[in-house]
Amino acid sequence: MSDDIKPGLHFDLPNDDYHALTDWWSSTQLKRALPELYDEGSMSQAALDFGTLVHSVVLEPDNLSQYVAADAAVIGLKADGTKADNPTSTKAWKLFVAESESDGKVIVTQDDWERAHRMRDAILAHGEAAELLFSGDGLSEVSAFCTDEDGIQHKARFDRLVPDSVIDLKTTGSRPGEDSLTRTVIGFLYDLSASHYLDVADLLDLDVERFTWVFVGKTEPYRVTVADASKEFIERGRTLRDRALNRLCGDAEPYEGATGRLTLTLPPWARLSLPAAGIPADFEWSINDYA
Repeated sequence: MSDDIKPGLHFDLPNDDYHALTDWWSSTQLKRALPELYDEGSMSQAALDFGTLVHSVVLEPDNLSQYVAADAAVIGLKADGTKADNPTSTKAWKLFVAESESDGKVIVTQDDWERAHRMRDAILAHGEAAELLFSGDGLSEVSAFCTDEDGIQHKARFDRLVPDSVIDLKTTGSRPGEDSLTRTVIGFLYDLSASHYLDVADLLDLDVERFTWVFVGKTEPYRVTVADASKEFIERGRTLRDRALNRLCGDAEPYEGATGRLTLTLPPWARLSLPAAGIPADFEWSINDYA
């Protein structure tokens, strides 16, 4: 797809077309510019694909016709109709895959299909999360494009845009609670994404003041948590975002130590506490102790 797209909000842009517009900086591209903090390899393609499925089930149910759920053990039978030890190597399974791909379908496992729908049901059962993601006054999967005062092009795809807030749906394997989810936000640089989305919204003069995550667990009982990004998190994310832009668009080094050499200093948490040599300062004695 051409990068010739007008700045502003786009409500019907397919997800694949959005990602194909690579001349506009996205939060993911910015994260990749911070290899000291962001490990893209920690996210498997299977996990990313499942996250996309959940987003479709929750936010774009009208697009579910692009998927076909399949149970390889049922479809991938031997020629005589008996179960195969390796269903995905059977002629029946390969024919099914070829026909599905020819029809432009995305194949997902039956287990993932059912799990994604159970996660949606968990969100529906959570009053606050359901209000944010399913209310009539919001818009889902809105693509935004803008240019800043330096002529740099930015883009964002809001999972959900509601009055005064951007909502971000996250599937997670993390434990619930503030401590665990805070570590998740820091580990995946979700705060950088939050600041990026808010800055894009500001450049487009959108009335947005808050960034909120809706976390939903990927395993039973599919716990749901609604969490607002604090001012400190947004400021941290903006600092990281500026650092990434300086590397991509300025003259900053692509990573720490790209030129010259680093001096590695021992952090406080790694220091060893060794007993002091000689007589302790608080040692007291009397000659009478030896009388």
